[in-house]
Amino acid sequence: MVVVLLLATAIGLFAVMVQGALATRQQLESLQANVRTVIELREAGAFGTGGFGEDKPVGTDDFSVATLEAVKRVPNARHITRIEEYVHTPQIDPSKPNAYAMIIGLRPGAPMRAIGEVDYENARIIAGRGLGPPDERGEVAVVGKLYAKERLGISTGSNGAARLDQKLMLNGTPLEVVGVYSTGNDFGDNHVFVPLDTFRRVFNPGGKLSKIRVTVDSVANVDTVTEDLKRLEGVDAVTAAEQVATARATLGSIAAATFYGSLLIFAIGGVLVVFIMVLATRERINEIGTLKAIGASNAEIAMQFVAEVLALTGLAAVIAVLMAALFGLALGSTLGVNLRLDRDMLLIIVAGGLAFALLGSFYPVFRGVRLSPVEAMKST
Repeated sequence: MVVVLLLATAIGLFAVMVQGALATRQQLESLQANVRTVIELREAGAFGTGGFGEDKPVGTDDFSVATLEAVKRVPNARHITRIEEYVHTPQIDPSKPNAYAMIIGLRPGAPMRAIGEVDYENARIIAGRGLGPPDERGEVAVVGKLYAKERLGISTGSNGAARLDQKLMLNGTPLEVVGVYSTGNDFGDNHVFVPLDTFRRVFNPGGKLSKIRVTVDSVANVDTVTEDLKRLEGVDAVTAAEQVATARATLGSIAAATFYGSLLIFAIGGVLVVFIMVLATRERINEIGTLKAIGASNAEIAMQFVAEVLALTGLAAVIAVLMAALFGLALGSTLGVNLRLDRDMLLIIVAGGLAFALLGSFYPVFRGVRLSPVEAMKST
C-alpha cells in the first residue's frame, strides 16, 4: 500500500503538471494570437495604462478624432482591419470611501479593457449584459464589481444574480446600469463603461481621445503599419507585443517549469516502479525456477509479471484521480490557470499508469524469460 500511495502521488502530480504545462502554453498562444496584430496609439507623452499627455484647451488637441482620419490615410491603411477608439476621465467623489473611478467611453461591441493594477485587463461580465450595437446612443452603463457595491449598493451573488434596477448619475445625467463586470482586482473593478456617443454627450470632451487601437490584417504587416503610424504628429504607437512582453516571459517560464517538473516527476515514478519490480523479481527467483521446472512457458511467466505490474499501477492510477483533483486545486491557483479533473486529465493519468507499467514489467519479463530452472535452484 505504501508503494501504491507513492506511485499514485507520482502519477497524480505528473498528470497535473502535464496539464498545467499544456494549459499555460495554450494561454500563451492565445495571448499572442489575440494581441500580436494590435497596435495601440496614445497621445505623445501619455503614460502606459491611462491618462493624457499634456493638458491642452479643447479644440487644440493633437490626439483627437482628427487623428482617426489621419490613421485611415496612412500609406498601409489597406492592412488595417479595425479601428477602436475610446476616451476616459477619472471621477472623484469625496462622499464615497473609494473616491477613484474611471469612466470609459467606447464603441459598443468593442472589448471592455479595464485599467488594472499593472496593465489592461479584459472585463468579464458577471451579471446582466455588456454593451452592444443597439446601445450606441443609449443612456446605459456597465459598472465594475467594486463600483457597483461601493457606490450603487449592487451585490452580485456567486451565480451572477443581481438587481440591476438602479440608476447611475454621471455629470447630472442618469444612466441605466445594464451589467456588472469583474477583472479579479479592486483597481480594475472600479470603472464604468458607457457608449462613446453617450460619453461625449455627458462629458463634452470635444474631439479629445485617450486611446486608439488599430488591428492589422496579419502579423507580417504589423511592423510596416507601426512605422507609418509613428510618423503621425502627436502620436505614440506601441505594439501589443511590447505591452505583453512581461506576461509572455512569465507564462513562458511557468510553462517551462511545469514541463521540466513533469519530466522529473515521471522519472521519479519510473524509478520507483522499476525498483519495486526488481526487488519483487529477485525475491521470486525460486518461484520462477519451480514454475519453469513443472512446464510453465516463457509467455506464462511474462504474463504473470505483466498482470502484477498492471494491478499495481492500475490501483495507483485510481487513487491518482483523487490526488490529481487535490493537486489541481493547489497548482491551478498558483499558476493562474484552470486545472480541472476532466477527460484530458484522466487520459494523462491512464497514459502515465500504462507508461509506468511498461517500464516496471521490462526487467522482470526479461529476467524471467532468460532464467533457467537449474540456475534458479543453484541461486537459492
